[in-house]
Amino acid sequence: MIVGAPHWTFALATCLALQPMFLSKQVASLDTQRDPARLETAAVVVASSGNAEAIHKLATYLGTRSFLRRLDPDNKGQSNSDHVVKVFLALAEHPNEATEALCIGLAHNPVFVSLPGGLNPLLNALAAVRPMANGAADIFRETSHTDYLSVNGPLLARNASPVALKVLEELFSDESLELEQRVDLAHRSLLPVRTNPAVIAICARMSVSHVISIGVRTAIAETLFDYQPRQWFGVAMNQPVPPSWRSAPEPSLNALRTLGRTLLSQPDVPMSLRDAIVKTLDQLP
Repeated sequence: MIVGAPHWTFALATCLALQPMFLSKQVASLDTQRDPARLETAAVVVASSGNAEAIHKLATYLGTRSFLRRLDPDNKGQSNSDHVVKVFLALAEHPNEATEALCIGLAHNPVFVSLPGGLNPLLNALAAVRPMANGAADIFRETSHTDYLSVNGPLLARNASPVALKVLEELFSDESLELEQRVDLAHRSLLPVRTNPAVIAICARMSVSHVISIGVRTAIAETLFDYQPRQWFGVAMNQPVPPSWRSAPEPSLNALRTLGRTLLSQPDVPMSLRDAIVKTLDQLP
């Protein structure tokens, strides 16, 4: 899990980073600073600056083993990435083309990729950039076929830009991924954003697509209309939760009504799901 830094830390970093002389000193300290906490502070300032040149220099440092060891030294033989995580949280808080380029470059950097847990915060920062670019989409495609499918699904859905949702749709239709994985992907990625009109639109398209297996289509539909947290997530803490229908904009509500009627006309929709669709449609404001 990524632990967030206090909001005021990022606000202060942003304020200070706007001062050219201060930013220049922090960039210089990336090369000289040996204290991990102070090095983290300098890197966070740079990451929050919005200055493309400074962020490019930060990317260069993050791709070197010597810098990563200064930032997160081994502790009694145990490696960690606590300070790296804080830097990427700052990048995620201030997304732009420069932070996107940093993430794409480091995703192909063997030194950074070898860092335990390094891709988790990187993917989070990369998904914060909207709209998603094709280069970023390729990173999500590649990593979704390793150990990051469950991480990437929610990030792609939350990004919700056309390219991100295209990648998500590809994952749902990818028969090389196990059915159980894709069913879980639907529940975890779509549920928190099920009132987003762009997400509803892609769900409507997938719900009638014969490229996607019936099991996955059912999971997508029930994520929108039949919330079953105990069955999907057990008693796990920090499980995904749906936004209230009252928070949904009118275009989303109209799209849900249309999708609900479409699903009720499909012969392969299970009876239990039909009942849930009818009940949800009656509850929509």
